Amino acid sequence: MTKEGYSQKRLRIYRTLLKVIAHKAVPDRPGRSEPRVRKRRPKIYPLMTKPRRELRKQ
Repeated sequence: MTKEGYSQKRLRIYRTLLKVIAHKAVPDRPGRSEPRVRKRRPKIYPLMTKPRRELRKQ
């Protein structure tokens, strides 16, 4: 197979794959709910406002 034929076949497979992915709908999942909360508690450390090298010297 030539380079051009290979790239054409690859492009055709890629486009077909994208069509299949786009066509697939997310199913309805009754009883499923995602919690609307933060996973981790915020830390009490201040934001890094200076370069790390300067902060290490302190």
